[in-house]
Amino acid sequence: MRTLNVREFRNTIPMLKETLAAEGELLLVSNGEPIARVLPVVHRRRPKLPSLKAFRDAQPLPGAPIEQLIREERDKR
Repeated sequence: MRTLNVREFRNTIPMLKETLAAEGELLLVSNGEPIARVLPVVHRRRPKLPSLKAFRDAQPLPGAPIEQLIREERDKR
């Protein structure tokens, strides 16, 4: 972990990606007191979701047209 004061940090910003790759972590200090830790972001791959088409195809189809089913449901009320 490398310690930088605010002025050094400003000068490091253009090459921040490379600095973080080399150091792994930076500690930002102001007036001798730590004020922030700068860490690289860890990218995680999202799990691949199953296709929506496969889900829809797996759903059972009603025997009657949907308009008829809706009408029958409304008539029951």
